[in-house]
Amino acid sequence: MNKKPIRANFVVRIAFTLIFIFLFVSVINLQVEMNELRKLRDEKVAQVAELQDDVDELELRIAEPINDSYIERVAREQLGFRKPHEIIFVNGIAD
Repeated sequence: MNKKPIRANFVVRIAFTLIFIFLFVSVINLQVEMNELRKLRDEKVAQVAELQDDVDELELRIAEPINDSYIERVAREQLGFRKPHEIIFVNGIAD
């Protein structure tokens, strides 16, 4: 008669211990996942900022009037032209 309450008490303790372990592991997993999501969010924010800079630069180029300096810049940057007697130095490190 004395063994039943002790056994029931032991089963309840085991059940609470297992529930506590499960909850503890769940919290740890959620923390790890939250940290990964924060890193991903920070990467995406950096990408958005970089793309916004590109958009701003392109909008400035679109708004720029077509004049001699614009034509000269396009000829240099996109077509690879140079002025006579001009030497162009290429720095591969900046890429």
